[in-house]
Amino acid sequence: MAHVPRLFSAFLPVVLAALGTMAAGCHTPHQCPILQGLTGGRIPAPLPPPGDSYTVVGYREGLRFYVVQYNQMLYRGGDVLSREGADALKALGIKTVIAVTPSDQERALAKECGFALVEIPFGLNDLKKGHLDRFLAAVEKNPGPFYVHCFGGDLRAGILLAHYRMHREGWTLDRALDEYRRLDANYWDALGLVQVLKDNAPR
Repeated sequence: MAHVPRLFSAFLPVVLAALGTMAAGCHTPHQCPILQGLTGGRIPAPLPPPGDSYTVVGYREGLRFYVVQYNQMLYRGGDVLSREGADALKALGIKTVIAVTPSDQERALAKECGFALVEIPFGLNDLKKGHLDRFLAAVEKNPGPFYVHCFGGDLRAGILLAHYRMHREGWTLDRALDEYRRLDANYWDALGLVQVLKDNAPR
């Protein structure tokens, strides 16, 4: 029976690929919460296309998924998973981490590595104006550069940066949403977030 685990391992990628195809109507495989749950968040996201308004920094050891630089002071990505991730942030010059999905491990790493840690937790369906206001205030009151993250960096962290684009850089809602979607925000998962962004767009 020793061959059974090896056989299972051999067929697992095929099964996951099939499930990914089934889910393709609303998710790509790396965006599917079921597949990411089965693999512990290990399905890599493809890098987004280059853009005029951002720089794709790419993957860094110890950070979930890839990092994007919005300007000299703002970076966005996924969870800080290890000391290697904290070291990667130090190499980017990060002074403050703004976390939508903070963990005890991240709190310990921030203390150990000398980062300021601002926690603004919210789920996909409970974003409020207060969260957006707290984010803008955090950027104004804390030392930069900043690393803004949620689980993967694309949905919740991305919506905070889209809000920043509009309220601090004078972008239109359409331009902010175009960038948000180019940076891998899944349409179906982001519906509620986008509505809050629209409701709080500059008038």
